[in-house]
Amino acid sequence: MRKNPERLAWVVLLASFFLCIGVAVAIPLGTRHYILYARVEQNVTLEVQRGPLSATLAGRGAPVAIDEERDEIPEGTIIATESTSGRLVMHAPPDDDLVIATVQLYDNTEVVLPSARSPRFSTSRLPHQVILEVKAGRVRINVSSDDGRPTVVEVHASNGVATLTEGSYEVKVNQTRMEVSVRDGRAQVSNNDEPLIPLGPAQRAIIEGQKITGPLPTARNLVVNGDFQVPLEPSWTSYREQTDPQQPPGSASITTDEGQEVIRLQRTGSNHAEVGIRQEIRYDVRDFTSLELHLIVRIIQQDIAGFGGCGYLGSECPIIVRIDYKDIHGTDREWLHSFYTGEPADDWLMNWWAEKVQPGNWHTYDSGNLMEELADSPPALIKSLTIYASGHNFDALVTEVELLAQE
Repeated sequence: MRKNPERLAWVVLLASFFLCIGVAVAIPLGTRHYILYARVEQNVTLEVQRGPLSATLAGRGAPVAIDEERDEIPEGTIIATESTSGRLVMHAPPDDDLVIATVQLYDNTEVVLPSARSPRFSTSRLPHQVILEVKAGRVRINVSSDDGRPTVVEVHASNGVATLTEGSYEVKVNQTRMEVSVRDGRAQVSNNDEPLIPLGPAQRAIIEGQKITGPLPTARNLVVNGDFQVPLEPSWTSYREQTDPQQPPGSASITTDEGQEVIRLQRTGSNHAEVGIRQEIRYDVRDFTSLELHLIVRIIQQDIAGFGGCGYLGSECPIIVRIDYKDIHGTDREWLHSFYTGEPADDWLMNWWAEKVQPGNWHTYDSGNLMEELADSPPALIKSLTIYASGHNFDALVTEVELLAQE
């Protein structure tokens, strides 16, 4: 080379040329790749419905008891419930008001949150993604999408994986079994050995050991339009009553909250008023062994003469659910459950079917098997379902209303 400086010059020139070309190509491609595939963590909130919850926050050592809502739950966090319950809420960045997924944690459940990420840049075509590992127990997962980007939730168990898109799902896990039920939406269930199983609405699959069974039917939902995706009528009928015609009436209307459609029961005034919606069901359930009511509720605020509770007779709650039915002896009966916040006055009656919830938080309610609870006079015909608010001042939301019947 030293004896031939021209050759050296050409080598340097060509090397510089190709290096320049490489840099000129690599920088735009690298920038494009970063813009398309870079992700950021979602803001994950842990809501406490019945505390305390046990949480092992990633990188922070031993489990801690959590009694109130906490934001910015880090990836890698382990959450466990006993006779408690809570909810994980995933918010899409940068707008933390946009909820893209919720995970309801029931009793005796343990989950890990390995990842909850969204694209850093709006030009990316990647979906919002949540990866959840269910060690044991039962979760209910709602998946939403924003205007231009889908959300995908992967649920991992020891022997299988469920991939969930926009919709509502339930997953149950024990040591050897994983059961995935689709209330609404589309899912795919897989493991290492069996072919992938697609699931649609009202279908479920079971992974036991390394075997997948499905699609299987889920329980039949006797309620129409319980997620309020279409106008109330004709499936629901609204009504309102009040003792003082000079006071403002209550209202029952469909609105959107955290990306889902809800029924809002609202009133500001004094003296007694009632507002609600009713659906005629008229379904013979004598051949069913299981009947379970599911719904989620949120009480934004309530006030009865400066108190919480349900009034001095125990009948003025901001959310009351009533099932009217005829038993096997032909007798008309009703089943009630209600929700309230705050403290009642000392001399007010509290009915056994009234449940206190945290104000402002969503609360998931599952009745358990009503056929067993009402075994002394079993239902023969479900006549109607009524959801209403009663009192003076109230603002309450209800959605995901399901009356699930299983043969």
